[in-house]
Amino acid sequence: MKIKRIRMKLLLAMLLTTIIPLSITAGIILYQVSQNMDENNRLAKDRTEQDMKGRIEEYGKDLFDSAYSVYYNMSLLESLANDKDYVPSDTNTYDTAHDMRELLYGIYLKSRLKDITGVYLVNSQDEMVGSFFLNSLLNYSVLNKTNLESLRKDLDHAKDPMNPLTVFHYKSIYGEPSLQYLFPLQFKEKRIGILVIDVKETYFRNMVEKYNQFYKGQIRITDRSKQIVYHTDPTLINTPLTTNSSRHTITIEVPIELSDWTLSYVYQVNPQLILFQRVAVGMICLAFLLALLISLYLSYGITKPIVSLHHNMRLIQKGDYTARAKVQTLDEIGFLGNQFNSMAETIQQLIEHDLKLQLVNKETHIRALQAQISPHFLHNTLQAMSNIATIRGVPEVKLICECLSNMYRYNMNITDEWVSLKEEVMHVRNYLVIINKRYPEILRIRVRMDSSLTNLIVPKLIIQPIVENAVEHGLISSRLNKKLLKLYFQKDEANQLFIIHILDNGTGITDEDQFEINHKLQMDANLARQGKQSDDSIGMYNVQTRIHLLCGLDYGLSVQSKRNKGTHIQIKLPLKEVI
Repeated sequence: MKIKRIRMKLLLAMLLTTIIPLSITAGIILYQVSQNMDENNRLAKDRTEQDMKGRIEEYGKDLFDSAYSVYYNMSLLESLANDKDYVPSDTNTYDTAHDMRELLYGIYLKSRLKDITGVYLVNSQDEMVGSFFLNSLLNYSVLNKTNLESLRKDLDHAKDPMNPLTVFHYKSIYGEPSLQYLFPLQFKEKRIGILVIDVKETYFRNMVEKYNQFYKGQIRITDRSKQIVYHTDPTLINTPLTTNSSRHTITIEVPIELSDWTLSYVYQVNPQLILFQRVAVGMICLAFLLALLISLYLSYGITKPIVSLHHNMRLIQKGDYTARAKVQTLDEIGFLGNQFNSMAETIQQLIEHDLKLQLVNKETHIRALQAQISPHFLHNTLQAMSNIATIRGVPEVKLICECLSNMYRYNMNITDEWVSLKEEVMHVRNYLVIINKRYPEILRIRVRMDSSLTNLIVPKLIIQPIVENAVEHGLISSRLNKKLLKLYFQKDEANQLFIIHILDNGTGITDEDQFEINHKLQMDANLARQGKQSDDSIGMYNVQTRIHLLCGLDYGLSVQSKRNKGTHIQIKLPLKEVI
């Protein structure tokens, strides 16, 4: 049946027009999320492989350079290797104690490292033979035999005992976390002692952790045995490395040169990005389901009355003029059913030429509706008049037409409830240009607006009605020769208020009228609280009602006036800027 074909076409059209835009939107969201993830991964990889790795390698080189300077004094190394004490009468011996202090202090002064807390030297018998501590209260006594033996054991347990070793301690003699650099001293291919450089751990931590800027990021450094040397979580240091990754965990690994360390940066994909992905997929599924259900409902709802109408038309074709369509809606389908019923009644009545006469009347009525002037037609007509005035050399008529056209175009745009202050003031200026042409050299108008206020937004059409009221009822009827209208604006950032001032030196109003107007404005506010509308729908009361609806009951108009002195109207609005 053809009706089923129409129903299927409607269903497919509705599905396509709904699913395609939503699928494109969801695809764009998925693409943007994927791009964001890739960008984060690239940025994390660059920071790890270049910035963080470079800083750690540079730090290790500074440690090595600082410790290697001990080899500049071979006599000291020989004395340490021979384990000889200083004897003044023996010129072959070496003043070990004195030169040891000088050497260690020189290492401290010349080192590029920050926050060195102590430098000391331990011989092969695990005895301290020299030291320099930044804290003068620390001396030999703080390190016992057990502490010194642990230094040798740390080196002995390393993969290569003849290479330097870096150890992190979170309980140290300094009462704070410390980084300990163990530099084995060699003389004639024999280890004769250990040079120890203690540095505050916080400097190294701050140096690497400043690159940890991703969600749940962790920086860890492991040695060849997969033992954690450094970790963002201090409690995991000196523990075996365990992997506990998930699908959304990103791991970046890079070896540290001149050491057996491996730098790893582990972070998780931001849950917001994952949420966006799931929302996009959910949107596609939900949109498809809703589109299918709604399309089925609408297609059946549209075609069912058509099927009924088709059935009644076949009955009339067979001569049954009592057939009528059952109208259940007020849309175009319902209108079609009503027209069908009207046609059937007309045919049934068999009035001579009555159907033809009604069709003629209906056609005349449609033409009359089409001949009505629309706002767009009037706007275009004003533009044509402006062009004709330009051609005929009548600039004043051209200016009035352009201003009036701009005002009409501004009024026609009913979709925007909020506009920029610049647009609202331009609308007032168009009105004032027409007033100046209407009453030349009678009114003086001053508009003062700071350029910093142009980005503020205000409710649309709230200034021009008040200005028009001031001109028509205050200034025109005044007998003063110098009639002045002032419009200026005040920004109160402390209270988040924006105040518009409209002043004139016109006839003003009496105290009784002023009280009555303010009372009506307040009564409007009370009516707004009760969900009712004021009977006064124009002028100040209309502006007051719109401000209450858009901004709240704390904002609105206030009137101050004196008879034969003038009127001052304030419009208090919330301070809002264009986003």
